[in-house]
Amino acid sequence: MARIILADAQGWAESTKLTLPSLDSALLNQIEAEVLARLNPTYDTTIWLDATTTPLVVKVIIAKLYVAWIYDRQYSENQQQGNDYAAMLRINAEMLITGLIAGTIDIPGVNPVGNIPSFYPNDLSSATDTTPEDPSLGPAKFSMGKMF
Repeated sequence: MARIILADAQGWAESTKLTLPSLDSALLNQIEAEVLARLNPTYDTTIWLDATTTPLVVKVIIAKLYVAWIYDRQYSENQQQGNDYAAMLRINAEMLITGLIAGTIDIPGVNPVGNIPSFYPNDLSSATDTTPEDPSLGPAKFSMGKMF
């Protein structure tokens, strides 16, 4: 099942230049596969099954890439290096993907599942008392004269 609907894609298409009669399922399936594969190491993409379960920012990415490919395919004879509007959509979609993977852009209500760096000591370990097994617990301080 498609993760975007026709209205999602048409929202990025200029209505006087390109009116989409329907979604090309073969092209859409490939674009969705690529986007989900790129986001999979960071998010659990297996739960995004259709347009209702896919987060809005992911639908925006898919729709922008879909329309970019449609524009390039539709107007390929008119320009040697592709359509400028399609290139702008692709650049923006890539920025969103990069931001999601890097963690600089969040998907509201969805927690990342992978590639999350964990550091030690952290705030929780600094709030507990030092133990003989783990002298690094407790507030930040320097230790001098101890063997490592």
